[in-house]
Amino acid sequence: MQTVGNLLCMDGSTDYLPRLLDGALAAALTTAPIVLLDGPRGAGKTTSARRLANSRVMLPRDRDQLTASPETYLAALEPPVLIDEWQLAGTDLLWALKGLVDDDPQPGRFILTGSVEPATYGPTYPLTARAVRLVMRPMTLAELDGGGSTAPFLRSALDGDTPVVTAGIPARFDLRWLLSSGFPATRAMPDARLFLDAYAGLVSQRAGEEGRDSSRLLRTMRVLATLESQAVPEQRIWEASDINKVTWKAYDDILQRTHLAAPSAAFESNRLKRLTSYPKRHFADTALALSLADLALEDLHASPTMAGHYLESFVLQQLRPQVDLVGGVLTHVRTSGGGREVDVVVEVGNRVLGLEVKRGSRPTSTDARHLVWLRDALGDRFTQGYVVHTGGDTYPLADRVWAVPIALVAGPTNESRQVASG
Repeated sequence: MQTVGNLLCMDGSTDYLPRLLDGALAAALTTAPIVLLDGPRGAGKTTSARRLANSRVMLPRDRDQLTASPETYLAALEPPVLIDEWQLAGTDLLWALKGLVDDDPQPGRFILTGSVEPATYGPTYPLTARAVRLVMRPMTLAELDGGGSTAPFLRSALDGDTPVVTAGIPARFDLRWLLSSGFPATRAMPDARLFLDAYAGLVSQRAGEEGRDSSRLLRTMRVLATLESQAVPEQRIWEASDINKVTWKAYDDILQRTHLAAPSAAFESNRLKRLTSYPKRHFADTALALSLADLALEDLHASPTMAGHYLESFVLQQLRPQVDLVGGVLTHVRTSGGGREVDVVVEVGNRVLGLEVKRGSRPTSTDARHLVWLRDALGDRFTQGYVVHTGGDTYPLADRVWAVPIALVAGPTNESRQVASG
């Protein structure tokens, strides 16, 4: 048994890349008898969870033992017990777990990992008040480079820390970052496209398993990938995909239950008028979206506007695990006439952070004008705003509004830690 950071590891592994969620996962096991760890297939849920488990039930391998007498089988195992891909045993398993933890509610008994939400749990949800649910997202740039155990950008922003002003720091951003997938299996691959194409095909098979056309789901995914970071009416999506409204609703449900779709809802506030209600469309992994849209690095260089959409998607991929950690909600602001737009709004309780993503490397006060508008509209609710750019320097643009490099928002990597340590 070995400790890595604040995480107690049962398997003694030393080659693990820390995840931003590790501390929350360990803490959840001290407070709840059941921890559900959701997220897209291949995001690293099993790798993280098994390091905390004393017993492992791996589905479908162990399905026969589990389903024969789940209460007896699970009660005999040393906790924490990992049940991997629990949904393969069906929702009856949750009722068995309910009975076990009602009899013995001590924290840290079970970890359930799953990559597909069931279409329905039945008339009631058996784990209400018995489980904590966490989501593991595709890896961030910092996690891929070993910086997952460091406090993330949003944590310090909400703590009221103002950025450190810099001058002359070289830009670290590389457009190739957008093509680097957050699925751990791709780390050693010179080109992740074959993996990502196969991954998309595997997800589309879900439609066939649920009685729908898998080829049409794949086509819908490709349409959505071309609309990355755009707020569009749903009708535009189903018409472009050559499907009807009912089929679109079913496909949208599948993509959200497999945790691949990560739309950001429209921000709501009675202080702001005439806001559009359309969500912005995002995939959980930017490289997957680029693969589905059949876009390569040269395409991004050729079209700055298009590159800007996927750059925003990349920034959101860095932010989602951070937002989860601080208990926040990701939204966006766009007025109905399109005159005002803030790419990313993070709401944590009564506090609001705003972020604008810019392809340029030296943003000016003009680039901050929508954040200033949001600041003035929200008053004290507005904590700080950031124009996130591709350059290297951090500097103020207005009261409570800063220019910050993407590398700062993404979090510290090995390179930036080495620079910081001198």
